[in-house]
Amino acid sequence: MKLAELAHERRLPFDDAPSAEAHADALARRVAGALRAVLDARGSATLALSGGRSPEGFLKRLDRETLDWSKVTVTLVDERWVPPDHPDSNEGMVRRCLPVALANARWIPLYRGQDPEQDALQAERMLGGLMPVDVLVLGMGPDGHTASLFPGMPGLEEALPVKAPELVRAIPPDGERKARITMTGRALHQAKLLLLQINGEEKREVLRRAFSASPLELPIAEFLRPPLEIYYCPQG
Repeated sequence: MKLAELAHERRLPFDDAPSAEAHADALARRVAGALRAVLDARGSATLALSGGRSPEGFLKRLDRETLDWSKVTVTLVDERWVPPDHPDSNEGMVRRCLPVALANARWIPLYRGQDPEQDALQAERMLGGLMPVDVLVLGMGPDGHTASLFPGMPGLEEALPVKAPELVRAIPPDGERKARITMTGRALHQAKLLLLQINGEEKREVLRRAFSASPLELPIAEFLRPPLEIYYCPQG
């Protein structure tokens, strides 16, 4: 069955953009529109973003949206435990792509330079009062991981569900993979608007398989249910 059909079966909105530009525009407009609605209703809003290379086009497009960013708190879904000037830093990528927004928004970093466990505890304290996140954008790796919840990692079964013991967890290094800090399923499942962005045919096939896979095999499978919305672009 095709990915769009699988999404339709589970009543998950599925946006299949014909180009990278259309994909970035659709996702940026969805995020900005949702944030405006929250600001109109409550006066403040929260946004959690994923890293990697896939979000760059969408984030640059989002930075051009007219929005009162001074009333928005922005944070990350996960982060490698590296400083913002490191080439692998998610914070560094987001700052490069959202210069206008982050000149005005309140920014909550995950990396603080103490150690992963202490930084995770600090993030937990900072984010605890902001839950649930208003708009949260997930990504997915070619191994089916989302946030920094990886197949086969110790503690995955505990970290994925909404009843995870903490909102934020330190993930130890594994081989070439650096230590990380990540939101757990407890934070991710609470999001009022949960969006998934994927690019490329390889990830499309991984996501298609995830509809029938165990979350322990492909962690993204844990989140393939309403209120998730999927934004896909064939261009990697």
